[in-house]
Amino acid sequence: MLKSGNDKGNCVVDKITYDNFLFDFRSIVVEWFEVEGIFPPGGLERLHFHKSYDLFQRENDQSTVWHKCFYDKIRTDNRFDHEYMSFLSQYIKPRFGEEIVYQKIPTLRVHLPGNISVGEFHKDKHYRNEDWAEKVQELNYFVPLTSAYGTNTIWAETEEDLGDFQEIRANYGECVEWSATKLTHGNKQNITRNTRVSFDFRVIPKSRYVESDYLTINTKIPFGIGGYYEVL
Repeated sequence: MLKSGNDKGNCVVDKITYDNFLFDFRSIVVEWFEVEGIFPPGGLERLHFHKSYDLFQRENDQSTVWHKCFYDKIRTDNRFDHEYMSFLSQYIKPRFGEEIVYQKIPTLRVHLPGNISVGEFHKDKHYRNEDWAEKVQELNYFVPLTSAYGTNTIWAETEEDLGDFQEIRANYGECVEWSATKLTHGNKQNITRNTRVSFDFRVIPKSRYVESDYLTINTKIPFGIGGYYEVL
């Protein structure tokens, strides 16, 4: 398991504990799924009882009914965005001591049993201009809405190109800070009995941000302020 950034010998991951009663992202997502009739009994961990999918590839790993619901609702129901902005203000921005450039709409992940949630092992910088990615050095934040462990979570190397893949284990109420730009990461086929649902987002300190004319790999949104990013 990847260790906390406070652990000697490993500074690539830090784990933030937050108040999940005050920032109850899970309840909002559950309500959205219930309203759309895509939430089976038993909680988010049982989403696979509603629908299954063939093994995902990079091109379709954001194409489930739950992804469509999440991205539709987040644009029309401001409750999630309100909590997201408050979460960034209280827990993330103070870590930088300056304005931050943050991912405007976080990315949903659904890791069903027997499947993966991202289509391939990769470094995020391979999906954009690598020179730009090296300059801005964005950090990633992984926020599970269910327990993330074993083969239903992210597996990442502890140092760039080391290839020693280990699980990133976290629970609801925890947020993991790490560098997906540098570290090769991905998923194993989920052989647990539980679906993992999570969201993640990227942050750049404003002082390191530079404009980019590159587009996101799936949605073709510009990697710029007012597109993929906003400033807080």
